[in-house]
Amino acid sequence: MMQNFTAEASRKLALLALAALLAACGGGGDDGPKVRNRTSATADDATQAAAAAESPEDKRMANAVATGKTSAPVDLKYDVLTKPEVGQPFEIELAFLPRLATDTLEVEVTGIPGLVVVSGGTARFDGVAAGGRHVAKVTVQADTAGIYYANVVVRMITQVQTEARTFSVPVVVGTIAPAQQAAPVTDAAGEAIEPLPAVENGGKEGGGQQ
Repeated sequence: MMQNFTAEASRKLALLALAALLAACGGGGDDGPKVRNRTSATADDATQAAAAAESPEDKRMANAVATGKTSAPVDLKYDVLTKPEVGQPFEIELAFLPRLATDTLEVEVTGIPGLVVVSGGTARFDGVAAGGRHVAKVTVQADTAGIYYANVVVRMITQVQTEARTFSVPVVVGTIAPAQQAAPVTDAAGEAIEPLPAVENGGKEGGGQQ
C-alpha cells in the first residue's frame, strides 16, 4: 500500500506543479497586447516545419551547404534541372523552407568567377508562413568546364529585425580534368567545400550534390 500511496502522491504533486507553471505563464492576464518572440518557435511552427521537411517535392532535391556565421531560421534545398554543359545556360531550382514566419523573404544569387547568373538572380516572397515552401529558379552559365558554386543569400525581414543566412550550391560543368577535380574549392569566406561529382539521373543532378 505504501508503494501505491507514494505513486499517487507523486502524480498529484506533478499535477500541482504543472498547474502552477501554467498559472505563472498566464500571470499577466489580458491587460496588455501580447508580443510574440520571433526567435522562438511555437509547437505549431515546429510541426509545420517538420511537415515541410518531409514534403515529397523535396525528396528529389539535395540540401544546400550553409556557410558563414549568421543563421536565419531557413533551410535550402536545390536541384540542377539539366546536365550542365559548357557555354549553355542551365536552371537551378531552389526551394526555401522557413522554420519561422516572417514578413518578407528576400533571395539574392551570385556566382563565383566563371559562373554567370543569366536570370533569376533575385526573388522576393511576402507573408511567409512557418513551414512553408517557396520555390525560385535561377539560370546560370559557365563558358569553361569546372567545378563552380552559386552563393545564395536569404534574408528574413520583419518590422523588428533582418536575419540572413548564406548557402553554397555546387555545380559541375562539362568534363573535369583529374587535376582540377583534386583542387580544393572554397566559399566566399575562404572555407573549404568538398564538391561531389555530377550524377546524371534522368536529366537531374541535384540529388548527387550536397
